[in-house]
Amino acid sequence: MDIFEFNPWWETGSVEKEFSREVKRDLFTALKGNLGRKTIDAVVGLRRVGKTTLMYQLIDHLLNQGVDSRQILYFSFDIEKEDLKKIIDQYEEKVLGNRLRDRKAYLFLDEIHKLQRWADKVKVLYDLNPRLKIVVSGSASLNLMRESRESLAGRAKFFHLKPLRFTEFLKLRGEKIPPEDEFYIHEKRIRILMRKFLLRGFPQTVDMRDREAQEYVNELVVERIIYRDIPESFSIGDTELLRILMRLISKNPGAIMNIYSLSRDLKRNRKTVRKALNFLELSFLIKHVKNLRGSYLATSRKNKKAYPVHPSLSSSMDEGRTMETLVRSEIDAEYYWRSGGHEVDFVLKNREILPLEVKYRDKEIGKRDLKALIKFCRRFKVKKGIIYTRNTERTYEADGIKIRAETIPKTLLYSPPITAH
Repeated sequence: MDIFEFNPWWETGSVEKEFSREVKRDLFTALKGNLGRKTIDAVVGLRRVGKTTLMYQLIDHLLNQGVDSRQILYFSFDIEKEDLKKIIDQYEEKVLGNRLRDRKAYLFLDEIHKLQRWADKVKVLYDLNPRLKIVVSGSASLNLMRESRESLAGRAKFFHLKPLRFTEFLKLRGEKIPPEDEFYIHEKRIRILMRKFLLRGFPQTVDMRDREAQEYVNELVVERIIYRDIPESFSIGDTELLRILMRLISKNPGAIMNIYSLSRDLKRNRKTVRKALNFLELSFLIKHVKNLRGSYLATSRKNKKAYPVHPSLSSSMDEGRTMETLVRSEIDAEYYWRSGGHEVDFVLKNREILPLEVKYRDKEIGKRDLKALIKFCRRFKVKKGIIYTRNTERTYEADGIKIRAETIPKTLLYSPPITAH
C-alpha cells in the first residue's frame, strides 16, 4: 500500500481535471459548507453516482482556498483493504512529520464500509484529533447506518447522493435551463432531453449513446452490486434470487411485492425473499413505497410497491410506468395509498400531506382520472392534489378541493413539489 499513489496533489499541488468535473452535483454546496464544521460527513449512495468525484471536487476546492496539499489525505478502501491505523501512521511519519492532533488536516475515506469495524476506528480518530475534518463515503447503507448509530452518535452527519435529477443532467450536459416564461419556446428540445435522461441517471453516462448507457448501468452498476457488493457486505449466497427480483422490479416498476406469492412462485422461503428485497433496497438499487392506511395515515407493513431507484435501471416497455418511476425518483416518494379499489400513486408527508397521480398519455384528463385523488382528499381532509400529465395544464375544482394538472417536463424544471424529506 502506497498512500502517495492516492494523493498526487502532494507533488503537483492540484487535482487532475479528469478526476474533478467542473460541473458540480447539487450536494456539493452542502458538503463544501460543512468543511469548516467539526463533524464526520458520511456520503452514502448507489455505486457510480459520483461519490468519489464529489470527494475530489471538495479536495480541489480546499486546494484552491490555499490549504496546504499535505494537509489533505485521500484513501479508497474499494482498491486497498489496509488497516486505518497503518494509513494514519504512514501519513504522520512520511508526510506531516508530526501527529495529526498537532495540526489541521482533512481526511477523505472512500468506500469506508469495506473496512471492518470502521465506525469505531473513525470515532477514535475524531475524538483524539480535535482539528481533523473527516469525510467518508459508502455504497451500502445498512453497514453505514447500523455501525454508526451508536459509535458515531452526535458526531456524524449523513448525506444521500442519489442518481441524477433532471436539472443536474441538463447542467452536466451544458444545457441551459430556459426562463419559465420561455419554456414553450424550448419545449420540444426539453422533451427530447427528458427522453434521453430516462436512460442516463449516472454522471458517466450523460454523453453516452443509448446502448452504451444501458450496458454501463447493467454491467457496472446492477451486476457489480448483485454479484459483488451485496455478497461482500451481507450474508446472502443466493445471488440468483437477487437477479430474479431485480429483473422483476425493473420490468414492472410499481409492482406490489407480495412475499407469500413470491416465495411460492420462486420456490424460496419467505424469510429469504424478504431479506433479498431488503438487501436490494439497502444497496440503493430499488426503493420500497409503503401503503398508508387508517385515519392517521399509519404505514402498513404489507403491500409495499417496489421501483427501480431511477428509470435508467428500469427495463419496462410501459411509458406510464416509466414516467411513474421518474416522478418517484425526482420527489423521493416513500408512500402511496390504496383503499376500496381506489389508489393514489404517491403521497408526500412533510409539513403538509400532498397526494400525487401520474397520468402520462395523450388523452385529456377527465373526471374519472381525478376520482382517487378526490376520494383521498375527502377522506383525509386535504384541500389539494397534483396530477402529472403529458400535455394537460389546468386546475380542477370539486367541493373545495383543487387538483392541479401539470406537465412532467415543466414541473421537473421549475416547480417540483416538496420532497419526502
